[in-house]
Amino acid sequence: MGDVTLWSGTVQAGFAAFALALLGFCAWLVRNIIVLSKSTQDVVRANTEAITKQIDCLEHMSQSAEDTRREVQRLRYLLEARPCLVPGRDNEKPPRAMP
Repeated sequence: MGDVTLWSGTVQAGFAAFALALLGFCAWLVRNIIVLSKSTQDVVRANTEAITKQIDCLEHMSQSAEDTRREVQRLRYLLEARPCLVPGRDNEKPPRAMP
């Protein structure tokens, strides 16, 4: 055969092939990382939209509950203004003012 040294063509070709294989592997890894990053961004975007919708729904429910509370309070004042419907109430007292 012949002497195989560090500078021989066979060794240099082997290093070159190995370097190309590593470069290809790194490119494949980077491409997969980019694809994974895009899919992760899609998941985060979908979750953010879902959370935003839930917050909007909770705000609407809160407003509806507050409106219902006000209506019940108004109904309470209207019922208290009718002393015949409130057993044991002193009919001499004027009803409370509505807020």
